[in-house]
Amino acid sequence: MKRSLGCDHMIKVGISSMDLSFPKGLEMAGYILRKGVSAGYHDPLQLFCIYLNKNETEIAILIFDLLTVPKAFPKQIDCIRLIPVATHTHSGPKPSLVKDILESSAREALVKAKQNSANLNELIVKQSEISGICDFRNKQNSTKVPANLIEFKTVRQRFSITLFSCHPTVLGPENLLYSSDIAGAIRRKLQMKDGYPVVFLNSCCGDLSTHKTRKERSFAEIERLSDIFLEQYTPYVVYQTCVPERLSMKEIDFEVESVEKDIGGVSLNKRDLPGVMLLEQRGRLSKRERTTISFLMIDSLKFIFVPFELFFGFCNLVSSIAKFAFIVCYANSPASYVVPKNVKSGYEWLASPYADNTEDKLLSLISYELMCL
Repeated sequence: MKRSLGCDHMIKVGISSMDLSFPKGLEMAGYILRKGVSAGYHDPLQLFCIYLNKNETEIAILIFDLLTVPKAFPKQIDCIRLIPVATHTHSGPKPSLVKDILESSAREALVKAKQNSANLNELIVKQSEISGICDFRNKQNSTKVPANLIEFKTVRQRFSITLFSCHPTVLGPENLLYSSDIAGAIRRKLQMKDGYPVVFLNSCCGDLSTHKTRKERSFAEIERLSDIFLEQYTPYVVYQTCVPERLSMKEIDFEVESVEKDIGGVSLNKRDLPGVMLLEQRGRLSKRERTTISFLMIDSLKFIFVPFELFFGFCNLVSSIAKFAFIVCYANSPASYVVPKNVKSGYEWLASPYADNTEDKLLSLISYELMCL
């Protein structure tokens, strides 16, 4: 237990959520093989805003039900530093087509989250393991995938972040309805069970998907898989603190090198076809590209927000460096797969435009920053 501090020195936190209103008829994102435009909604696409404040430090995490964060999304709103994240649904509009809607919605959600903010009295981390929802694409045996829950308690609100490594796609390219897919279903069912808001964030899932666990690509299958998640989700406490004291944020520029892929002699299968098409569409690349990595510290917890889609082993490496360090993917800007240097084939390798040493460079950067924090 920590000694209570004066109110002026406490972290304040608040949350808000809202449905995103997009017109139908827009091009959808996520599948190069998709034909047609959006025909409307199956379930709401949402925006969640988590507002954090201590003294002069104001931060907002914005979580959109989209494939990626649009390019050049604002870094600040009214001097509040932003960390925009996408849940990576493949059943939303192309982000660049709705950028103005996203920015105006973010402003509205931020005002509400700030109004809802109050002193953070308790911070809890719980962990669980889930099987049968997603699995490794390149392994035969079923694997238990960790799910982390970070719970925030104030005098006004209680809410949690569920951080789970799973490429969150049940629906396929034939679907033309807006949907938050399995991420939204897990979020809604946990909220009904617990009775308070739940935010879904994705982690290292580049080689984890529902490919082997789903029976079909349907809305009914989303319900079946999310029910399995709920049945198995029995988290236990691994960290708990009262009156957290520390809040800080740091942004680091990370430069990635792009390379031309030579697929001559590479063995291809049916699943690789979209990757080959992406490779052909990509055209000539900029030699180097700058991206942003955000580090958020809340007490002893460290959140690393990256724009990439990383393989699961990357999270394990980071966890071995810092116990309560959580990688959040699909943040800050649109980016592609970063694959381990020993991966030389497959859809993920074809889709990635980056040099073989990119994962090593990213791990080196994160390791150094974690040691300095």
